[in-house]
Amino acid sequence: MKTSNNPKVLMLSIGYGKFGGTELSAERLRNWLIDNGIDVDVIAGGDSKDIIRVPTFGLWRLCWPLFAYLISVTYVLKNKVDVIYARYATYPLFVGVVLKKISRKPLIVSIHGGDIRHNSIFGKIIAWFLRRADVVVCYDNKEHIEKIRKLGIEPIVIDNGIDMRRFKPHKMKSAKKMAIYVGGTREIKGWFNIIAIANSNELINRDDFEFYLYANDTFGSGKVVKYMSRVPHDKIEEVYKTGQLYILPSYAEGVPGSMLEAMASGMFVIASDLDFTRKVLDKKFLFDPTHHGDVVDLIKEFCDNKKEFFGDQDKRNRKIIVENYSIDTMGQKWKDLILGLVND
Repeated sequence: MKTSNNPKVLMLSIGYGKFGGTELSAERLRNWLIDNGIDVDVIAGGDSKDIIRVPTFGLWRLCWPLFAYLISVTYVLKNKVDVIYARYATYPLFVGVVLKKISRKPLIVSIHGGDIRHNSIFGKIIAWFLRRADVVVCYDNKEHIEKIRKLGIEPIVIDNGIDMRRFKPHKMKSAKKMAIYVGGTREIKGWFNIIAIANSNELINRDDFEFYLYANDTFGSGKVVKYMSRVPHDKIEEVYKTGQLYILPSYAEGVPGSMLEAMASGMFVIASDLDFTRKVLDKKFLFDPTHHGDVVDLIKEFCDNKKEFFGDQDKRNRKIIVENYSIDTMGQKWKDLILGLVND
């Protein structure tokens, strides 16, 4: 239960709503901190009742920085704040640095790959603002850590945390093998590749297989390929089918929350060969997302040779998440970080 003596964190986030891994992890972290003695207010775009809403009118690149700045400055002038937390985007970083100057309170900034992939003048501006933060947090991703260190910053590593009470194995009866994709329609997430893979001649005529793409339901579904709408946060665990196949075809990821949720739910997993996926999956389950034939071959192994090829990967996936990526483990790291800044 919150009390007036609890440390107060002001979280700045681009989004906090129905869809998206970043938005879901923000909600999950906020709720865990509040349940464990840290008071959190969130200023973000979205329609949640738990936030101070930033209006964007469909023009978030223009409206979010403007309105978030005005709302945030008003907030810190009128309310007690102990720590400012700018989350996962460059615009919250820019606003957070201003709030630090006004409030004289410590600033935490967490970033992902998109924030540090800029190499132009914009990248130099981001670097300048990052150096104004008291703490920079990133995923346990070798590429990201090295880039941050090149800026003269030693990051603190905290990954996404998964709610093990919510994402867990559940029995499912199905006469068909099933693969799922959950990742939106951006090219960097491998959307166009996964469409081509799903519609390959070797899969499209199978009678024992279905491929569900949770991203866009405006395409016409067929016997095998099912185009589904994006899944809201309060329904996402229903998508992860224990004993079925989750596919991550992204070109870049920090720590893919959706994949961790699928692993926690007891799914088999194949994924793009990336820094993070190498940590949790054996090499034979990784692929180059541009090599469609290799991905099709892995799907066929799942359909025709699952026991021999995958073994007990589903159980090992769950164990990895329980031991390393639970929200309790990651939330405690955030709590220790916040308390350390408050008591410094």
